[in-house]
Amino acid sequence: MNFIAHYHFYRQDDKYYNLGLVLPDLVKNFCKIHLRPNKQFQHPQLRALNNGSLMHLSSDKLFHNSNFFRQCEDLCGYLMDAKANWPRKWFLNHLLSEILLDRVIIDKNPQIVDQFYKDIGSVNHEQVELYLKLNDIHNYQNFTTALQRFVNVAFIFEYKHNEKIILALGRVYSRLGIAYEWTDADKNHLLEHIPILLNFIELELDKLEKELKK
Repeated sequence: MNFIAHYHFYRQDDKYYNLGLVLPDLVKNFCKIHLRPNKQFQHPQLRALNNGSLMHLSSDKLFHNSNFFRQCEDLCGYLMDAKANWPRKWFLNHLLSEILLDRVIIDKNPQIVDQFYKDIGSVNHEQVELYLKLNDIHNYQNFTTALQRFVNVAFIFEYKHNEKIILALGRVYSRLGIAYEWTDADKNHLLEHIPILLNFIELELDKLEKELKK
């Protein structure tokens, strides 16, 4: 799942837990290492970060094995793969399914992005760095500056616009070193089918929520 889906389905009233819900992905992006929580903590903020991170990992496994996700990936492939020119079509189908899920959640809950950034932007950075250090993230000092930039840029607001979603896909490809020049034909192909995918996700959202609560 992407950031907003984790936050939407599992958030609590604790901002440290809510940061934990997206922390493994942020650490992977900012520190280039996987967060693998394997310790117990008594301090309430460290424990909340840990519990949120564990929930992230377990919910990702549940999501990626859900009927919803398989059907959404399959629909992406059915609609677009035959005429698509971009590389790693399976990866784009995976990524687009997750981003469009966030988009549907945002459409249904217009304040959720503000709430998300408020939560993760108001934690005590020293506590977060300590948690990362205790979990063997040796370059934990990189995290705080990158998190502040992430909050300030607030790119998730762009998911409200189909054209910006296409730009986000291109940024992920570029960040991962997947060389490809996106064409107008690619963009038009995506723009033609994104509304169909959004409609599918909106119709299936309640079923996904039930799958995630099993």
